Amino acid sequence: MNLWIVASMEEELALLSEATGACLKGRVGGFPWFAGTMGDCVVNLGITGVGVASACTTLGAFCSMARPDFMVMVGSAGSLPDSGLAPGDMVVAETEILSELGVVSGAGIGDTRRMNLPGVMQEIPLDRGSSSLLLCHAMHIGKATCGRTLTVAGVSANEDHARARGAKFNVVAENMEGYALALAGHRFGCRTAEIRGISNRAGDRDKSNWDFEKAIVPPQKVLLEHLRKNY
Repeated sequence: MNLWIVASMEEELALLSEATGACLKGRVGGFPWFAGTMGDCVVNLGITGVGVASACTTLGAFCSMARPDFMVMVGSAGSLPDSGLAPGDMVVAETEILSELGVVSGAGIGDTRRMNLPGVMQEIPLDRGSSSLLLCHAMHIGKATCGRTLTVAGVSANEDHARARGAKFNVVAENMEGYALALAGHRFGCRTAEIRGISNRAGDRDKSNWDFEKAIVPPQKVLLEHLRKNY
C-alpha cells in the first residue's frame, strides 16, 4: 500500500510526523515530503502549499513521482451557516466542489453546466468506503459529520457571502485545497479521502474567534487511529 497523507502546511501534519518518526525525504513541486512508519506500513507525508492552484501543482507532482494507491488530506475548514459545525468539530468530505469554476453568477459562485465542455467536472466524489471508515474513527474522538464540501479560490468575505455559497452548493464547509485532491485522485486513479477540523465560521474575518489548533489536532488523531487499526 503506497499511502500518502497530505496537508497545506507542516503544522497540519505535526502530530502524524512525530507519531510516525517521519524524516525529510526531498522536495517535489517546491514543497517538502517526509516518510515515517506505523507498524509495517510506510506513511508518506506531503505538503501541498495553501490554495487550490498550489495544491493541484504539488499533488500532480506527487502522483507522477510516487503513484500513490491512497491519498488522505487533513487540515482545517470554515463551517458554513446552518451546518451545525463549531470549532473543533470534524467533517469528512463526500465530494469536493470547486466554487468558482464555470460561468460565474455571483461572487465566488460558478456553474459549469452551461459550458458543456468535455472533461470539466465541478464536483468530484471521494472514495466512499475510505470516507466511511474515517467517519467511524472520527465519531469516537469527537463530533463529526460527512457532507459535501466546497473548495474556494478565495474564502467567503462575510456571513452573507458564506450563506449564498452554502445555499447554492448545499455544502457544510469551505476549504482551499480539497478539490485538488479529488481531481488528482480521479486523474491518477488512486483512492482519496479528506477529513478536516473546523477552525471558524466561514465569512467571520475576526481571527480572535478562530481556533486553528483546535481544528488541526482531531483529524490527525483520526488518521493515527485509522493507521493503527488498518495497517
